[in-house]
Amino acid sequence: MAWIALEHMQFYAHHGVYDAEQAIGGEFVVDVFIKTKINKSASSDAVEDTLNYETVFQVCQQQMDKPRKLIETVLYGIVAGLKHQFGSMEGVRIRVRKLHPPLGGRVGSAWVEEEFDFTAECPRCKSKLVCYNDDDCWCRNIMVLPASRETIQRQYGKKCLCENCLKVYAG
Repeated sequence: MAWIALEHMQFYAHHGVYDAEQAIGGEFVVDVFIKTKINKSASSDAVEDTLNYETVFQVCQQQMDKPRKLIETVLYGIVAGLKHQFGSMEGVRIRVRKLHPPLGGRVGSAWVEEEFDFTAECPRCKSKLVCYNDDDCWCRNIMVLPASRETIQRQYGKKCLCENCLKVYAG
């Protein structure tokens, strides 16, 4: 596994609890570290075989452009946007920093950071898989009839199956 990272992305945004913060705005810094396989892109030297840095930046920019009260909400918006764009992230770590928050004294930054692990094991064949376990997951694109989904749920509970095993049920 490898980490693809964009560090110190700088944005001027309108996030904050106070009306003045949302009206005036402030400086923010975002760091994104994505855990993924890079063997295919390293061999092909093709941007379509990797997680495009520009797309990562655009997802962050899109979320920074939406005024929010909490940087925690911004962070989760970035995660959702990345999951929507990339189906191969095995994990992601994101830090959102608000520079010089208005707290009544000199403060360099306030920040929130969270790390997500999207790896799982297929309960049917025991192979490793990436699972976002939400509506942005790649498995939503595989058409499985409702009766087959019920069978999967009876046999494996809420655990996700790998693509090959899910295709067995898709027919």
